[in-house]
Amino acid sequence: MKLQGTLAIAGLSLLGATVAGRQAAFAQGGIGNCSDLANPVYMAGTTAVLPVIRHFGAKLKQVGVTLLWNENSEGCGSVGQLAFPVSSSNSRAIFSHYDETATGGVIPTNCNGSLNQIPDLVINDTYWTSCAAAYSDSFTSTGAGIIQLPPNVKEFSGPVQGLVPIVAESYLYYSDIMATELLDLYVCGGVAKILTFTDNQTIYDYNCQTSGMRELWARGLGVSNGHVFPGIVGDGCSTNRTAESVITDVGGSITPDTTIGYTSTEFYDESRGRVRALKVRGVNPQLKAYLPDTDATSTDKINIREGRYTIQGALKLVTVVDPAGVPTSPGAKKIIDWLQDNPLSDPTLQLPFDLNEIYAQHGVVPQCAMRVTKDGDEPLFRHYRHPSPCHCSFDKLATGKASPSCTACTDSSTCAASQVCSHGYCE
Repeated sequence: MKLQGTLAIAGLSLLGATVAGRQAAFAQGGIGNCSDLANPVYMAGTTAVLPVIRHFGAKLKQVGVTLLWNENSEGCGSVGQLAFPVSSSNSRAIFSHYDETATGGVIPTNCNGSLNQIPDLVINDTYWTSCAAAYSDSFTSTGAGIIQLPPNVKEFSGPVQGLVPIVAESYLYYSDIMATELLDLYVCGGVAKILTFTDNQTIYDYNCQTSGMRELWARGLGVSNGHVFPGIVGDGCSTNRTAESVITDVGGSITPDTTIGYTSTEFYDESRGRVRALKVRGVNPQLKAYLPDTDATSTDKINIREGRYTIQGALKLVTVVDPAGVPTSPGAKKIIDWLQDNPLSDPTLQLPFDLNEIYAQHGVVPQCAMRVTKDGDEPLFRHYRHPSPCHCSFDKLATGKASPSCTACTDSSTCAASQVCSHGYCE
């Protein structure tokens, strides 16, 4: 079961070459070159975040930026490609860019990346040190043998997502599950006899070597960094499953009683009615089980924001930086500043839309709406207060109304002494 880190990184590169080579076979029949588009920024990473990326990318065209995303990428695998590129792969990846429809939907269009195109920016679900490929001996618990990122590659924190166990909407038996039960299920498979999930072929998982989602899932279930989260037999370690395809696998199952998977809050919010989430009792230990939201009909993410829903983490924005820690790609720097809601001194860089609205409507939480934070990927939380909090604003964007305790404001003079006027509300 040992996974040698150097071999793993080579495997990531070969996987990238294989995927890109397969894409190149389809890059015929008039698909244009991405480099011909206005201000292209090449991006790759976790499939979990695609609902946000698609809508954000469509909106960015309003400011003349073309967000290009490799929809066949994975989080940890893409960080490996960025940090340890292989120049001899001689392959092209297909990227997608996005346009809004009149009804608020998104239409993707494909284009060809350059030969051996390296992303300007990668979004991963976890820190690199949670990825299987970061360990030369994947069973070490001491940190020995860690393959560190090069000093010119930096991880920035983005908005927060959750991962949720999902069953078919027609599943009738249980409404909650313990993290320890999920761990037994995803380590041992159906022989663990957890609830009704006894068939390995309908216990859905992700790529065992390159998926950041899988690593965040493992940490949320109590697996420490430096330990491999083994893949179950049967349909466990798929090489091509995405956060989106698991919705189809689970929601369309002909044996819903034995079927379970997990997906991101981004895709879960898009797919309510096809699948439903099980409440999770975390590893703290917790006495109650929680959904990411107040209840099954809400999208407020309150239990993520306040740390009760524990399978969660800030997305990692990974890019090449100069010795001062500043991204060397101007496009990557812009995207990071926007995703982090950093103050921008240049008026031409102000977005003509509210990115927090995209977050709220597509399943992630901006840092300004968080009341807890973590220093790693494991579910160990501490209290957090953002310098410009947006709890009330996020509630309104996510649910259509702010909490009754929220007071609208235009400046801090109308707020209580302990509050500031932030994002239109006293916080």
